Amino acid sequence: MAVSELPGNPVSVWTARTNVLAEFDAYIIVSFINATLVLSIGETVEEVTDSGFLGTTPTINCCQLGEDTLVQVYPEGIRHIRSDKRVNEWRAPHKKLLTRCAVNERQVVIALTGGELVYFEMNQTGQLNEYTERKEMGEDVLSIALGPVPPGELRSRFLAV
Repeated sequence: MAVSELPGNPVSVWTARTNVLAEFDAYIIVSFINATLVLSIGETVEEVTDSGFLGTTPTINCCQLGEDTLVQVYPEGIRHIRSDKRVNEWRAPHKKLLTRCAVNERQVVIALTGGELVYFEMNQTGQLNEYTERKEMGEDVLSIALGPVPPGELRSRFLAV
């Protein structure tokens, strides 16, 4: 058991693998009210500064995506972190924030302030792409859930809002 002082009270905590074939999780991601801390898991648990995660904002959700990429969803956007540390970033439209999100191994759905849903899907080359059609819910979304991708399929067909 490891004990370490944190710089504040965590809001959320996740673990993530860096590869779908990895036996163990590689990171512990700790979200605070105004920051994100990434810790590497190995012989010791240490802070990581080159993970690709944005540390200056809270994290709404994060996970391993596809074969070997990570995704960080935060109030102003989405960071898709490739295995070679290249980062593709999607920024929320002007004066909008991400309020909720649902992710599975190939899809990301976010809810923006005002109730607009935006859908992203990973293509065969590992690129996370936004679909141009958005769904307007008419009011703020309180919760969303995305089903897992069934074996042999490319996407889940179900989203609960």
